Amino acid sequence: MKKNHILTSITLTLLLSFMLLSCNADATAGLFRQISESKAPVGIVYKQIVGIDSSSSQKALYFLTDEGLYKSDGTSSSRLVANAEENIISTAYLDTTAAKVVFQTNDGTKKLYSYNLITGALDSAAIADFSTFDFVKLLPNGLVLTKDGSDAFALYKYTDVNAAVVSIGTLPGFGVEAVLQPSGTKHQDLSTTPLLVSLTDGSDYKHYYVSGSGSSSTATALPAATEDIRYASMTVINNSGAIYIYMLTYEGALYGASSVTGPFTLMHTASTKSYEKHAFMYAYSDGATTDLITKPKGINEPLYVISFNDNTVDTTGVSAEPIRDGYGVYLDAVEIVDSYEKSDGTLLIATLNNGMYGIDIGGNTSTNTENYSL
Repeated sequence: MKKNHILTSITLTLLLSFMLLSCNADATAGLFRQISESKAPVGIVYKQIVGIDSSSSQKALYFLTDEGLYKSDGTSSSRLVANAEENIISTAYLDTTAAKVVFQTNDGTKKLYSYNLITGALDSAAIADFSTFDFVKLLPNGLVLTKDGSDAFALYKYTDVNAAVVSIGTLPGFGVEAVLQPSGTKHQDLSTTPLLVSLTDGSDYKHYYVSGSGSSSTATALPAATEDIRYASMTVINNSGAIYIYMLTYEGALYGASSVTGPFTLMHTASTKSYEKHAFMYAYSDGATTDLITKPKGINEPLYVISFNDNTVDTTGVSAEPIRDGYGVYLDAVEIVDSYEKSDGTLLIATLNNGMYGIDIGGNTSTNTENYSL
């Protein structure tokens, strides 16, 4: 009897061990799978793709990293302006007409500085002085978002501090929540690429759709129904004068409207997806279907594509799926910080730690890290 008891105990112990080994094998397999899908850091911490200068025979790409302003010809890079403590470049604008890269730093002066592409050196004096304002933010399209002592918000050209391009409004107690611009096209002129200025008092949000050209630019408030929504991304499709606006929330809800005044229709909700401010969202059409290509929050999240019929905000036929292959093959384990549209569907994608990629959505291809072309 004692012998049978011992045999039973041994059998149970062996069964338990096999179960534990099986669980560990599953966990280990999952870990190896996660490692195999990860992308090794390349030593470049990108912050912004400033622009491509095509005015000379050899194209030049300008970009920001945590070390400063750089220039690349597609094969090698050189640093033009180094970051220094309390003098770190936060944002920049490529002005090919003036042959300058204009930039703002965190020095607290609210002045803008410039690198001269002809002389190959920093200009000796500030190129613009916005120090009379309480808040100053240079945008990638060369406009400057300001707030004065009366809580009045406006947009100026960096070249003219005296005349606002457009007045947004006076909102006591409000501050800037975000400036949202369509991914890949943030460097383009306001007449080509509208933007969304989101302001908040800590509880409510006021969203202003800014578009137009020169003195005809306008800032239109979104409907009151949007004032409790915090948007992470915005994109606009202009098809022969018909404007369609799509906005994505932090919680993964997609809203669409055929007019800036609304109504905004809830088109899709991804309850398992969430997004961060300025999340990547790029609109691409094959002539019949619009794909909104997004990058959810989470280092191991692949691209998530929301598809629907062209030129509609109808919820009928809306679908969504993750994309791990083709143009999304290298982007499933990276954090996208900026993008640049070279042509329709062809982009540069800058990541936080994993380098820069080139993707061709129509061709469904992607380059490996730092193998992009200009």
